[in-house]
Amino acid sequence: MKDHARKNWPVRILILALTRMGDLYETYPMVAALRERYPDSVISLIAYREFAPALGPLSLLASVYPVDGAGILSLARSFGSPLEAYRSVRGWIDEINRFDADLLINLTPNRIGAVLGYLIRAREKRGLHMTPDGYRAHYGKFVPYLGMLVKNRLYNNLNLSDLFLKIAGVPPPSSIPLSIPRESRSIVSGKRERAGIRDGDTLVAFATGASQELKRWPTLRFAEAIRLLLESRSGMHAVLLGSGEEDRLRNARIREEIRSSRSDIFDRVHDWTGGTGPDELFALLEQANILVSNDTGTMHAAALLGLPVVCLSFANLFYPETGPWGAGNIVLYSRAPCAPCAPDSRCLNPVCREDLDPRLVASVTRKRLEFPRVPQEKDLRTLRISMESEIRGERAGIAFSERTVSGEIRYRPLGTDSGSREEFFRKVFERVWKEDLEGIREEPIGGWPSEGSVPDVLARSEQLRHLAEEGGGLVRKIADCLGSGSPSVPETLLSGVEEVDRRVEEMAWTCPPLGPLCLFFQLEKESVDVWNPRDLFTLVERTEKTYEDLERRAVIFSRIVREGECPRVSGTTGSGGEPPCMDRMSGLELGERVGR
Repeated sequence: MKDHARKNWPVRILILALTRMGDLYETYPMVAALRERYPDSVISLIAYREFAPALGPLSLLASVYPVDGAGILSLARSFGSPLEAYRSVRGWIDEINRFDADLLINLTPNRIGAVLGYLIRAREKRGLHMTPDGYRAHYGKFVPYLGMLVKNRLYNNLNLSDLFLKIAGVPPPSSIPLSIPRESRSIVSGKRERAGIRDGDTLVAFATGASQELKRWPTLRFAEAIRLLLESRSGMHAVLLGSGEEDRLRNARIREEIRSSRSDIFDRVHDWTGGTGPDELFALLEQANILVSNDTGTMHAAALLGLPVVCLSFANLFYPETGPWGAGNIVLYSRAPCAPCAPDSRCLNPVCREDLDPRLVASVTRKRLEFPRVPQEKDLRTLRISMESEIRGERAGIAFSERTVSGEIRYRPLGTDSGSREEFFRKVFERVWKEDLEGIREEPIGGWPSEGSVPDVLARSEQLRHLAEEGGGLVRKIADCLGSGSPSVPETLLSGVEEVDRRVEEMAWTCPPLGPLCLFFQLEKESVDVWNPRDLFTLVERTEKTYEDLERRAVIFSRIVREGECPRVSGTTGSGGEPPCMDRMSGLELGERVGR
């Protein structure tokens, strides 16, 4: 939508999100923000058919176009004719195109998403796309980030909900409108009454399932945490949530374990598996006091309602990305050296799940219940201190969510992990992308991590800058050849560019903290958007820009890291607002320090 000044211009917005239910809930803050920016807009969603019924309470969505996920995947894996594959989906593509979208926001970061982004018509597109000759293209400054963060998770501090907001180009919303039917609220109230849960009692909801066994906290540990919680307060009740046979069997085992160990509290453990449809689930979470959950869709539903969450994170889950969107939430995570494992990991021995002690889960949940559902700033400060006092041992860590001045959510690890090498570089990249993609320069980071190797990373970032400079120079020489009317480009120039790209890729492997810069460059370079392949001058010009962007980001990265060498003293800065130590460091001294 080119004319952003026309705030009330009625627009038709289409969101393509072929992903899991939890991810769909994570897109809803973006939907709310779009409606705030364009109050008369009509917003529709394209999602997998199996998740469409769970979207009922998301009242800002005018409609949902259901997609057969299994059918799409079978087409993608088929060796048949591409024309036949297109004919099989043309019917529902035509139906979607009748929506006549002004704006398509494509949040499906794979080949299927790129093809659909091309086939679906819209006057303006943001997100992943495909050019007519079959290459991926990224429409929007933050779109390559969506593909980059998967391989560089340790250096990402951006919550997915905030990333979706940035891709859409809107700030965080002031509220999250939902529509929970009165009948659903009455059904939940009736279930509470029959279970003996009175108005003044504390209701703790437990989401014990997840899409994969790898992401589920063990049954006996859930039972122990529930037992410890209910023993601590007589007016507390536990409600077990889930759907399907697996969840039913798991929750039955949890109840049976509690019955055998503490029969006197058994009547305060309620199994509502399969008894809450999407509307009733939202109604229950609205009435609950807190949710203890694996990283799953129920957790993200709770976040939309502002319900406090204690999230259990281990295996291939990484809390800065997928933690519940909202301030005052708590994540307990495994500190195992191999965690988080790769997103597609199928670990056969997920011992990291055992790192979360039921006593810690119960204690953290009790302390969070002492604070308001939506804590104010002073509450957050006190809550953070309270959570830090819970850190014990080496196996589990605690992270706490806070809202930045721009309204984004950040999860900060507490205790010794707050000064770790990974957290330092997460903060570095938080500032790199803020400055480079949004033009906002933030305060320096206070202090290098104690575990060292930062000077080596700085030296390698300087090498990366030189590589980018070299690549840009080679591309300019290619442009000169084309401009001079030469019938061909010397092979040495083409092979030189390939060699530079290979060394940039190697840099990502040999120096992981530079991985985000390297992969962002690779994604931008492969998606240079030239709709006419014969337009060589435009192709060369845009390719040259990718090297210039990499060089600029390497410079920004190095400066931010250097600024963080010594702690910032409150109220004391050198010239230009830099930390005082920066004024005392000559260029020669700095060069020697980073190995130049």
